[in-house]
Amino acid sequence: MAPIFLSPNCFTPLTRTPWAGTEIGKTIKSGLIPDIEGQKIGESWEFSCDPDFPTKIAGDKNGRNLIDLIAADPKGILSPAIAEKCGDTCEILVKLINADSPLSLQVHPADGDQSLLEHECGKPESWLILNAQPGAGIYLGFNKSVSKQKLRATLLDGDSAKDILNFVLVKPGDFFDLKPGVPHAIGPGVTLLEPQRILSGKSGKTWRLWDWGRKYNKRGELDQQDGVSRELHIDDALRVIDPENQVGDAFVSTVRQMYSKKQIKAGMTLHEYPENQYYQVKHIFMEKSVTINLSSKSGFGIIVMLDGELNIKEKPIPKGQSVLIPWKDLPISGTAVTSCSFALISPPQIGLELS
Repeated sequence: MAPIFLSPNCFTPLTRTPWAGTEIGKTIKSGLIPDIEGQKIGESWEFSCDPDFPTKIAGDKNGRNLIDLIAADPKGILSPAIAEKCGDTCEILVKLINADSPLSLQVHPADGDQSLLEHECGKPESWLILNAQPGAGIYLGFNKSVSKQKLRATLLDGDSAKDILNFVLVKPGDFFDLKPGVPHAIGPGVTLLEPQRILSGKSGKTWRLWDWGRKYNKRGELDQQDGVSRELHIDDALRVIDPENQVGDAFVSTVRQMYSKKQIKAGMTLHEYPENQYYQVKHIFMEKSVTINLSSKSGFGIIVMLDGELNIKEKPIPKGQSVLIPWKDLPISGTAVTSCSFALISPPQIGLELS
């Protein structure tokens, strides 16, 4: 079966991502999808078993999506150990994100929070920065200590909240692990890979604290005169954050993760990021004609091609394409058709081994 090609155009509508930029189409997907350059794409759901927005299987004559595929053979796709834990679906979700204007300041609750509905769960996630325009960055926490009462008043006071947000310049290779309760926002000019964990059959919850005073029309376009503001969840969000202590560089250091650089073999370098309890992210760089071997005692792999082309079992995987490597097809080998790089996302502890 492997590699299983996933639909390259699982893009969320602009009504969900009115802040969308054009870099996903321009620099990542342009060789895969005709006439995509210039198209605004905020999120590309590369690997999703979310019931509301599942990723389709590319070229599948029956129109199957990832949920259908895994449900038909959870032990073979995920591995017996993971299928026993998660059932017949996968709890890892992987997105590409690009912003042309800042996202709302938001936070995710922990699983089981008192305000969550039965079908909702927390949404722990990570950011691997792929590209950043000069001066671009993200927002993490606050630039000064502030009480919840004072913060609430500031969030409701027009445009003043921007003055207390903690801005962090970023560059390719930076990695941030966002646990529940971390206030965050992606800034304009940033393109990133975002793995998340969403509990089986549930929807990950986001609470917005502030949205830059913007109003949008029904098409997801900025319209300050006749548009409406997106819903905020200030009181719920204030319960789970700590604005008196989530401050400055000291707080950012608790969120930022550094990679371990390893030379796997001549012509192949690995940037390995610390795993959390849900997934691990690796960034692999290969020179032309180098071969990579993937194996696992119990797990699967998700490959997101970020540059160049990789060939697995006579199937070329070009830039912008994502594929699933099922557990039952491991071990497996691939060869770099050109110099290439790709992100490899796998379960923690029992993830993929490289050689």
